[in-house]
Amino acid sequence: MKTILIPIDFSKTSHKALEVGATIAKRIKAKLVLIHMAGLEEGLNEKNNSFEQAIFYSKYIGGKFEELIKEPYLKDVLVEPILQKHLDFEGINELAKEINASLIVMGSHGSKGLTEIIKGSNTEKVVRHSETPVLVVKNNEINFAPERLLYVSDFNIETIKAYHRMVEIATMFNARIEFLYVNLPGKQFRSTNEMDETLLNFFKEVKHPDPVKAINTVNRYADYSVEQGVMNFASLSGTDIIAIPTHGRTGISHLLQGSISEDIANHAVMPVLTVKM
Repeated sequence: MKTILIPIDFSKTSHKALEVGATIAKRIKAKLVLIHMAGLEEGLNEKNNSFEQAIFYSKYIGGKFEELIKEPYLKDVLVEPILQKHLDFEGINELAKEINASLIVMGSHGSKGLTEIIKGSNTEKVVRHSETPVLVVKNNEINFAPERLLYVSDFNIETIKAYHRMVEIATMFNARIEFLYVNLPGKQFRSTNEMDETLLNFFKEVKHPDPVKAINTVNRYADYSVEQGVMNFASLSGTDIIAIPTHGRTGISHLLQGSISEDIANHAVMPVLTVKM
């Protein structure tokens, strides 16, 4: 049985993630593992807190889980709740590997401005560190019934592993894969011949049955940034999910260069699937 991991903080966005996770779980007969990170270890170091308060909070969260599991959309879905004492969104990667999760589903408010530059969001931390594919959803009225998954890539050889993982997830969603390459001005611009050569090499490496024909299935969109191009094309084409590989940069490299996948996950209205290269 496959396993889907969902971080839960009982907010509206995490409820949305749980609803989406339940939809997927029913489709593929998967188990949902729900994790709530309480930050109890940090609190116990403060003078005004006690172990009795920690026990009370644990019981309180247990009650919240019991209420949550009664949601109608969770009927006939196997759910396993976990309470983690410390706050560690980066460590979700290790838990996902430990339980052999096929997918992490996270709700996100998104972030912007100074908060985004300096701190980022908890979702960004998971996207940045996770070796398990992460599906980011927003708390909106969009129903999760994906038919078209837009795979955005530069189609370099280093993305092949991410491509194969993405194909697995698209199969789970029963979604048709469409491809997008965003052509940028300046040094990153590629001519048609250069792009065709890159695509031919890529589709040969992934063992596509007809690499030459596959080249013509790739949408090419010109814009001033990858994020802008992805957003514009996805909006025009009626895409259901944006899928994008991520380097998972950390530290000063991330601060200076940023991450296209994190920016898109933050700003897109539709669900975004990120897959580690």
